[in-house]
Amino acid sequence: MGKMLRDLDEKDVKGAMDAIDGYAVSIDMTARNAQDEAKRKGLPWSIAKGFDTFLPMSKYIPKGKIRDPHDVELWLDVNGEARQRDSTALMLFRIPRVLAEISQCMTLEQGDVVLTGTPKGVGSVEVGDIMTAGLRVDGEEIEEGRIRVEVKEKGGLYEYQET
Repeated sequence: MGKMLRDLDEKDVKGAMDAIDGYAVSIDMTARNAQDEAKRKGLPWSIAKGFDTFLPMSKYIPKGKIRDPHDVELWLDVNGEARQRDSTALMLFRIPRVLAEISQCMTLEQGDVVLTGTPKGVGSVEVGDIMTAGLRVDGEEIEEGRIRVEVKEKGGLYEYQET
């Protein structure tokens, strides 16, 4: 976010878009085993989103490089094979509504990052897999939006166990 937003009206498209400073591509990972167990037990499942490397982000993409954020192709490959390919035109909710909903619950501050969703094609990855992701505008890849991530074992003291 480029500036603070609080109680934005979803019809204020200009206010929403003016509050955006730039864009980035991210890969929003989830440990499904931890998530499924927590859900079964009626517990919060935030730990399933919080492991090392679970939210790699691209470099900052200047706002001017994306003329219309509702007309961008997002893509993700795993080991060179297409996993996700889709357009932001298919988003269930446009950016102004997303920012309005969030800002009516909590203040969005300058520097905050808002994730807007993921295309169809979510699937599992294994240790050793290579994920690459990015975006294209008018068929041209935006280099700052490219991500390359090797899936690694966390290591350390934590070991997942069903409780």
